[in-house]
Amino acid sequence: MARQPKSTPFSPSSTASVGAAVALAHGPVARLPPFQRVVPWLLLTPALLPLVVLVLLPYAGALLYSLTGATLANITSPPLVGFRNFGAVAGSSEPPFRQVVEASAVFTVGTVAGSLGLGTLLALVLSSMKPAARGPLLAIFLIPWVIAGVVIGYTWKLVYDPQIGLANAILGMVHIAPVPWLVERWVAIGALVLANIWASYGVVLLIVSSALSNVPRSLVLAARADGAGLATIVRRIILPSIRPAMLLATLVAFISGLNVFDLIFVLTGGGPVYQTETLALTMYRLTFKRGDVGEGAAVTLILFVLSLLLAIAYVITWQRESKKWS
Repeated sequence: MARQPKSTPFSPSSTASVGAAVALAHGPVARLPPFQRVVPWLLLTPALLPLVVLVLLPYAGALLYSLTGATLANITSPPLVGFRNFGAVAGSSEPPFRQVVEASAVFTVGTVAGSLGLGTLLALVLSSMKPAARGPLLAIFLIPWVIAGVVIGYTWKLVYDPQIGLANAILGMVHIAPVPWLVERWVAIGALVLANIWASYGVVLLIVSSALSNVPRSLVLAARADGAGLATIVRRIILPSIRPAMLLATLVAFISGLNVFDLIFVLTGGGPVYQTETLALTMYRLTFKRGDVGEGAAVTLILFVLSLLLAIAYVITWQRESKKWS
């Protein structure tokens, strides 16, 4: 009885099998029926619908209104004015637009630096504790982050009260004269930054704590065995390992700090005499106090573009760093 030839990697039978497998792998994808092509978008609809309705449509409306002379009196049929609203906002003299941008920049950068520092420090401290104590303490530290901004604003307004406030009471213990926290411009901005750090460090704490849980314990133990100190371990091992999380925390802190409204509105209202007014408060003042919807929408678009630029910078930085990590 004749023996059948063995199939080798280069035999015609194996080549045909490979061709059939490739055809089966690629054939169904190319011949998907129309309904199956739509299924992924249908599954994404519950997530995309709120995004479109609550984010994209309002910004599209703001874009349209920013190109018109809309006011609260003629909001239904406003005249088209082009980019005149942006010029009016940039050329504003009371308060000067440069002063508003300056206050927004100082407030945002101060918030980012403080919340990153405090949130990362607390995350490092919690990561060194036992799990039984870490969970309850993390929940306690996250309380300021989940409290409404208006409540935090009134709480810190009481802290800064010149007569009965806790801040001046502490200064009195060390024989320092009371400070008018919310009267002078830079002192008031510093007080706002301190209050917003307390309100926003929680998101940094949450992101960094999650990243620290993924740092290999063996690396830290090996460094300790080699005689490395705590500062060296944090600087050389832990921080480089959580760098992606730090980038994300920085982006979130920047965008949230740039768009803070309620806390500043309650504490100073942008005063005294517009000295602590930020872009978010300018948008509110122009739209609801002055009734100029067009200029208020222009400020909204400015805030949106700044947030978008920060997000783009984050993506570019992430892509560059991912090449190093890989």
